[in-house]
Amino acid sequence: MTSKAELRRQQILDAAAECFRKSGFHGASMSEIAKSFGMSAGHIYNYFESKEAIIEAMIKRDLDQALERIAKIQGEKDILKAMLGTVDEGVQRRIERSELDTEILAEAARNPKVAATVQATDSIVRDKVAHLIKGIQPRGEPAPCELGLAAKTTILMALFDGLQIRAIRDPNMKADEVGRVLRSVIKQMLEN
Repeated sequence: MTSKAELRRQQILDAAAECFRKSGFHGASMSEIAKSFGMSAGHIYNYFESKEAIIEAMIKRDLDQALERIAKIQGEKDILKAMLGTVDEGVQRRIERSELDTEILAEAARNPKVAATVQATDSIVRDKVAHLIKGIQPRGEPAPCELGLAAKTTILMALFDGLQIRAIRDPNMKADEVGRVLRSVIKQMLEN
């Protein structure tokens, strides 16, 4: 069960996400965030000490959600099939979150504290994804060597990260077509 305080924190994060999408991190004020769901700006400070703290909480919430998705895949007998089954959802999520995630990365490029949070969470996800890939044993062969594993993990993550930029540059991108081709690329890469 979610506490009232945790529910309020989630509401603030959701409101802030929308404001950051519309106005950017520096363009969105605490009062704008507060106004978007009927709270005073001063009251937000009871939950978050700054906009930077809000971004850090967003990053951590995204990490928790990513770890849940990875755990579901890890629990499957056929990891590759399970991974391929999540491609369309992953494509859609990257497209829908392109503005917000790009804003967070832009802030990470300027702000060492946000950068440290982004890099730490990426490291956790990268390790979990590498573990998934290591669990795929193509054509009866042993698990991929560590060098190939790191490269495959980087490429797999870059494919999804790149969709954020493509969604901004090409808002007419066809998610279903991208998903179909991406499944084929991932299957080919991970089976070899």
